[in-house]
Amino acid sequence: MRLERRRYGSHPVRLAGEPPMNDWDDDLPFGLPFTLEEYEQRIARTKAAMAEAGIDLLMVTSPENIYWLTGYRTTGYYVYQIFLLPLDGTPQFVTSKLEHECVRALSWIKTGLTVFMGEDEVAKTLEGFDATEARIERIGYEERGFWLPPRILDAVRGRWGNTATVAAGHVLEDLRRIKSPAEISCLREAARIASVGMRAGLQAVAPGRTENEVAGDVYQALMAEGGEHPAGGPYVVTGPRAAITHMLPERAVIEPGHAVYFEVGGCYKRYSGSNMRMAHVGPPGNEAAHRAATSIEALDAMLETIKPGATSQDIDRAGRSVMARGGTTEEFRHRAGYSMGVAFAPGWGEGLVNDIAEGNERPLEPGMAFHLVPMAGFRGEGNMGFSETVLVSTDGCEVLTDVPRELHIVSAG
Repeated sequence: MRLERRRYGSHPVRLAGEPPMNDWDDDLPFGLPFTLEEYEQRIARTKAAMAEAGIDLLMVTSPENIYWLTGYRTTGYYVYQIFLLPLDGTPQFVTSKLEHECVRALSWIKTGLTVFMGEDEVAKTLEGFDATEARIERIGYEERGFWLPPRILDAVRGRWGNTATVAAGHVLEDLRRIKSPAEISCLREAARIASVGMRAGLQAVAPGRTENEVAGDVYQALMAEGGEHPAGGPYVVTGPRAAITHMLPERAVIEPGHAVYFEVGGCYKRYSGSNMRMAHVGPPGNEAAHRAATSIEALDAMLETIKPGATSQDIDRAGRSVMARGGTTEEFRHRAGYSMGVAFAPGWGEGLVNDIAEGNERPLEPGMAFHLVPMAGFRGEGNMGFSETVLVSTDGCEVLTDVPRELHIVSAG
């Protein structure tokens, strides 16, 4: 596939005197996750927001935001990477030399510099600023998350002054809150894949099997259904271990009387959908049945409250009030939900984009997507939670995940 030469695509990613690594410097041999027009609109909207905020250049460091703007993706973001977007000028990547091949093959913007392991990332980043050929007086950076090394920010402030930098994570976070039709299609597919994985996991539960055996069945179902590398692996945790937050599947054996906690995320084009469900080995006791019913009722209350104009806080309160009536106020230690969309490991949520939480009075709008998570952990006993990935519609919400909302009972024999 030959990319039409446009403003950014016409600049080859190659250092002076460096031979070409391949023959696709200006091509998109594997296509783009979205149309070129969608990416151009994202850049245009970002620049409009930058102009409104008085920002001349935006330092983009989170994998999600870099991907959202360019299509660049890799699991190698544990080493330094940054995307410099000027209001006027030529955008520049600065990545490791190894990962720069992903820029050449996967991004629609191909201009940038490389850093070899052990080279000075600070000097190369400042060189990237110069390569934009932009007038730079005010520089925005992502202040939340953990992707911007302090020494990079220190160097930028050392050159332009402390007052030249401004926290600007909101620029991209605000733009990502409402999903485009193409993004919604990806969320639907990710939620469908997550549902397939969840159903496979619930059916795989049996006494004597281990958590990781069941998790393996979930992984198999996700991949076989066309899922991609997930932003978080499936959580399959049995018995008292499930009360430990974010406990991963291990060789723990599922036993009669155990409640088995599942949280499964599907991934498509880096967009994620997730759901929680519970299995019980043998008939549940009164307490376990009550806790399951409370979580489901809280989830139903949140779903009924979601509509355009309702606030994130309204949704949190709807679920939390049900959990309180059910006697699980202290055990419900989680925010009630978070935005869903682009995600890279270690998590599939867009918590920096939007949260369903007390104190968030932002009104909901059609096109927002959330994972609603009314779940409670009981120390020494286990976990109980049910969740859905939902899309705010014009008159309410649409549930994208599709697994029966009930405690799944497995024979103890």
